[in-house]
Amino acid sequence: MDNRTQPLSSAPVHGGNLAQAREWFGEPAGGWQDLSTGISPWSYPVPDIPSEVWQLLPGEGTALKAAAAQYYGVDGRHITPLPGSQYAIARVPHQLSPATVALPELGYAEHQRAWLSAGHRPVLYRDIDHLMELVCERAVEHLVVLNPNNPGAETSGRETIRQLYDAHQQRGLMLLDEAFVDLQPEYSAAALIEHCPDLWVLRSLGKFFGLAGIRLGFLLGRAERWGVSSAVAAELQPWGVSHPAQWIGCRALGDSQWQSQQRRRLSTASLALEAQWQRYCAERPGLFRSVGSVANGGLFVTLRGDWESLYALYCRLGRAGVLLRWCHEDAESASLPWLRCGIPSDGGERLKRTLMEAGSS
Repeated sequence: MDNRTQPLSSAPVHGGNLAQAREWFGEPAGGWQDLSTGISPWSYPVPDIPSEVWQLLPGEGTALKAAAAQYYGVDGRHITPLPGSQYAIARVPHQLSPATVALPELGYAEHQRAWLSAGHRPVLYRDIDHLMELVCERAVEHLVVLNPNNPGAETSGRETIRQLYDAHQQRGLMLLDEAFVDLQPEYSAAALIEHCPDLWVLRSLGKFFGLAGIRLGFLLGRAERWGVSSAVAAELQPWGVSHPAQWIGCRALGDSQWQSQQRRRLSTASLALEAQWQRYCAERPGLFRSVGSVANGGLFVTLRGDWESLYALYCRLGRAGVLLRWCHEDAESASLPWLRCGIPSDGGERLKRTLMEAGSS
């Protein structure tokens, strides 16, 4: 199928949709290597789940909150367990009166979708410096920051977040999506919550822990000022997070030895992947403007460049069974085209081989 005739209008909204990929590209002879999600290829090794965990109702989640409090460094009173952080992304905006909200120009699209559906007026910002300008101009009331950004990969330090919060002067809610921060916990703003009543943080076990399938995340924040956690928790009652998810979450969050091993493994793999893409793009000057990855390693690498070059690369790899995450916009509307590649479990060998074959065809 010609690159220009791919059915973009039916493109998946998120990565990981192999059924859609098969419709586009067919079934590759070597099977699929799915690099489209940004989920760790190495999952936390879940032990056998006792039968009573399946049989008993979940209860109050006391053990899970305690494990999360220890891992995130937040008082358990400020933790709301969720069936995935997406649950809060879709609901928090509806707990607030319509207002102006700062959203990243390039970022996880579900945030903008949720705030728009709740009647808020989005003001898009390019980067954290642009956001600070908007805050100082009092141009926005609520702030949404992805740290690290997905798919842009930009990361802001905790002190930068605190400066942004202080400049905001409690004019609205500040929501941080930290779904990809576990590799660099020093960047997390969770420690600021105790002294920042307008700060809310989203965390997830899907990416770093490789446990997207259990649907477990957390909303961290102080309920007394905005009450969004109380409202979200009320919607979840009773038994909003399954007992198996709680049981697995307690063990994953409490296993510091595995977490250290995972950080070393992912950091090494991420830096190698970025170097691999840097070499590929350096050999094609003018086609690809930049290769972005979270500082000191992250869970994905993002390529930026012209629409046609990125899309042609996406299709060539897709036909060979290597699925990346394409921004899924048409050439007329794609002002910020990008292509995201997750970490391969084979050290990038299949990707390297496929890129070489594609380059020689």
